[in-house]
Amino acid sequence: MSHPRKNIPQRRYRQRPPLTVMQQPLSHGEVQRLQAHMRRHGPRSLTPAQHDAIWDFLFEQPESHAWISQMVDQIHAGQKALRPASTRQETAATG
Repeated sequence: MSHPRKNIPQRRYRQRPPLTVMQQPLSHGEVQRLQAHMRRHGPRSLTPAQHDAIWDFLFEQPESHAWISQMVDQIHAGQKALRPASTRQETAATG
């Protein structure tokens, strides 16, 4: 016989205290530390400022720009494939 799960909402929703004060701009080690903490304790364990700082750091990396441009190309290709054939031919003729 299995025991019913105890419904203790404060366990699920209690916000964790923020991590130590982060140094701006973030170093690669600091980003890895924050990401490891987030994987262990969940996304709500970081403050919005820490999330923003991680994204700012990642966006500054050259490989991020390559990845973003690839994603944009894939999105454009997907949008083009969804257009009716007559619209695609007109776009190709004018573009």
